[in-house]
Amino acid sequence: MKQKLILLLLLAIPGLLLAQDISFSAQAPRQVYIGQQFQLTFTINAEGSNFMVPEIVNFDILNGPMVSSGQNIMNINGKLEYSSSMTFTYILEATKTGTFTIPQALISVKGKRYMSNTTTITVLNQNQRPAQQNPNNNQPQSKSQAPLKDDVGGDVFLRAVVDKNNPYQGEGITVTFKLYTPTNRLQIDAPEKIPSYPGFWAQDLLKDATQYPQYTETYNGKKYIVAELRKAALYPQKSGILTIDPLVQAVIYQVKVKSKSPLADDPFFGNDPFFKNLMDDSFFGSEYQNVKKTLHSSPITINVKPLPAANRPLDYSGAVGQFNMKANVDRTEVTTNDGITLRVSVTGTGNLNLIEKPAINFPPDFEVYEPKIIDNFNNKGGTSGVRTFEYLIIPRAAGDFSIDPIQFSYFNPAQRDYSTLSSQRFRLKVRKGNGSSAEASGQGDVKYLGNDIRYLMEPPLHIHTIGNILYGKSIYWLLLILPVLGFIVFIILHQRNIRMRGDAKLMQRKKATRIAVKRLHKAKKLLDNGQHDAFHEEISFALWGYISHKFNIPMSLLSMDTAREQLEMRNVDSDLTERFMGTLHDCNYARYAPAGKALNMQQLYDLAIQTITETEQVLK
Repeated sequence: MKQKLILLLLLAIPGLLLAQDISFSAQAPRQVYIGQQFQLTFTINAEGSNFMVPEIVNFDILNGPMVSSGQNIMNINGKLEYSSSMTFTYILEATKTGTFTIPQALISVKGKRYMSNTTTITVLNQNQRPAQQNPNNNQPQSKSQAPLKDDVGGDVFLRAVVDKNNPYQGEGITVTFKLYTPTNRLQIDAPEKIPSYPGFWAQDLLKDATQYPQYTETYNGKKYIVAELRKAALYPQKSGILTIDPLVQAVIYQVKVKSKSPLADDPFFGNDPFFKNLMDDSFFGSEYQNVKKTLHSSPITINVKPLPAANRPLDYSGAVGQFNMKANVDRTEVTTNDGITLRVSVTGTGNLNLIEKPAINFPPDFEVYEPKIIDNFNNKGGTSGVRTFEYLIIPRAAGDFSIDPIQFSYFNPAQRDYSTLSSQRFRLKVRKGNGSSAEASGQGDVKYLGNDIRYLMEPPLHIHTIGNILYGKSIYWLLLILPVLGFIVFIILHQRNIRMRGDAKLMQRKKATRIAVKRLHKAKKLLDNGQHDAFHEEISFALWGYISHKFNIPMSLLSMDTAREQLEMRNVDSDLTERFMGTLHDCNYARYAPAGKALNMQQLYDLAIQTITETEQVLK
């Protein structure tokens, strides 16, 4: 008996030493088809650094590298042994037929460099795909393990949860995609399909998160670990039935399998009752096997109620929620050419980030600049907090002036009716500034020059011309008429400017291109600074803002359908209309598409500039 035990330990020692060797390997399917997406993984059984991916050509990189690490626990002779592992995963797509080799990757472990194996992949045409193919054929079953008993997969699932199913148009809702799992031995893989939100204005609430929010939750009487994979604030832009698309997400979880002893079939050890019980007990222990599963959330149907037409204020611009408003000026007595700051603040809960500047009637002698918008939201979705519009006003003439009460109208879903808030009337006293006009001066005394009367000169008189005389020439009459013409032109332009300032909608249309260009310049700076999410958001705001200002449509009421309808109503060429709509679609897609699927950001920027420029030339 003692000899058998010693022999068994001698046989086990080389295996334990071998398990400590560092292995760095690359894995990918040997055969794929055109258009098929697949995984390329690099795995090392240690903590590595300075991973260097080889140059991947002949395939499109859709995502990656996605890095995951973990620890494996082995029960060896009653003692727990720990080992680390790291996996680098790429999502590739086959684009052309042929046989291609992916070179070796490099990684460092404790200062020493390790090299993976090369991987050869054959890409075939779709017509070469077999009529029926068993997906399990590519997964060889290990003879050293007992049949897999998956007691985890049935309890791993996705749910899409919304806080409201029947909102009003413009009323914000929140959708959360939750992953439920009973075990923490789970790895979240790359999403296979990202949900889209047609008919909604969407704001990603987790775009700055460094890890998934996690907590425990009891569902159907069972306790789960929950991870929030995606969360978005949605604002419906039209009424009717809208659908939130499902999320398709791949996960990899571990299930426990019983390892079969390599000595079980040995005639010497396998038939001995002592060794048989030892091998069936905890000496060789249990291992965990990875299982990949693709999860689908259910699509969600949202019934969006239209805003009532009854009692709708004339100045209503799409605000939905519960709000308060206050307005103030920093001073009421100034001199000409001094600046006055007017602040209008809207506070409350609702679609704050879609609220537009209020319509204010300023005196025609005031120069008013485009307001600065200051947001102080309590959450990333912009559903609660305060939005402030800060105006700089410069009076150009002296006198007593007043600014009519500022009104703000919104729809209150709780009361199912419209409300209108109003500020006080602002009275301003403007005095003449120094140097603004010449001061009148009295006539001085007449000084005595020496003689009261001077004698006339007696002939003969010697009179001759001194220099060129301008009087009577054409240039004289031209110079005489020019000030009159200039004054008339000034009066006409001044009256036109007063009319334009009084027509807020006309002014908004005139400024549409200028505001869009400012946003595009800001987007360019964000692109140069590498702020990709903010860049996509600014490009989207530039295009939607251009449509909103050009056609006097509130941002909250805009949709792809209304934008197309407005362009077609103004006889915009169908090809240009389709390109404009395509650019809007590319911008919306780029905000939520996985890396590598959206347009190049420089291409998207150039496309946005070209689209707005050509559209403005047609609409002039």
